[in-house]
Amino acid sequence: MALIAGVALALASASAQQPAPAPPAEDSIVIQGVRPGKRQVRDFVKALTDVRSYGQISRFHVPVCPVAMGLAPVQNERIAGRMRRVAAAAGISVAPAKCSPNAFVIVAPDKAAAITELNRRFPAYFSQMSSREVRTLAEGNAPAAAWQVKGLLTADGELAGRATTSDAYIVKSVNTPSRIKAASMPTFTASVVVIDVKSAAGLTVTQLADYAAMRTFADLEPQRMAAVGVPTILAVLGAPDDRALPVTVTHWDVAFLKALYATDNSYLAGYQRGDMEQLVKKEVEQSVKRPQE
Repeated sequence: MALIAGVALALASASAQQPAPAPPAEDSIVIQGVRPGKRQVRDFVKALTDVRSYGQISRFHVPVCPVAMGLAPVQNERIAGRMRRVAAAAGISVAPAKCSPNAFVIVAPDKAAAITELNRRFPAYFSQMSSREVRTLAEGNAPAAAWQVKGLLTADGELAGRATTSDAYIVKSVNTPSRIKAASMPTFTASVVVIDVKSAAGLTVTQLADYAAMRTFADLEPQRMAAVGVPTILAVLGAPDDRALPVTVTHWDVAFLKALYATDNSYLAGYQRGDMEQLVKKEVEQSVKRPQE
């Protein structure tokens, strides 16, 4: 983990000369929300968990240890610290200060070049992608690219081993899988987001950190949120200059992370999403102030 951080720092050194995001006016966790409807909640959760109903939704099963690189040291530290606070607010386990990073935020002057160089130097972080998938990741038009290195846990929480002659996992468990629950759980062993520094221009450190938290703590695609119509920090990169943007993670964002990490991902995605929808609706409703009578 330390090696990838060192290479990323070298790749992003030029971006340290760019104007850094301005300090935020405040460091609160959420902003004002809106009262949710059942369909809106369902569409929101579905958009952020692009997994077939009989698949499984991945997340970290170990404490998160974020690290940021590419900006000035003080801003890198503030981003990592802010991500820790977002994780804590969402009920995600956070590692002690001196830990081995597993959530990497790289702000780079050239997103494609950074990904290409990381793949050349540290192919293990791309071992679950084909060469075509890596090229697509690097050459995409999105202002940021995120991916996760994934492993498998048994339903008992033990690491699943790999068969010696194939990429298949060996899952041993005292629990019997069913039509709604598997004998294993997908887990992140590392999560990376590379952000183009030009797209980050004008953002505060808080906005940048909160966006990075959503992209590294969950496997999601911001583009899928366009038709849902809820306020989310995922909209801050690449937005038109005249669009009003969240200044921090929203109630919806925090509710999603809470639901993802509070529900059991040994259940198949269709069933876990149902549990997540209930939690998201409850969290957002509780966060919205009732209008004055």
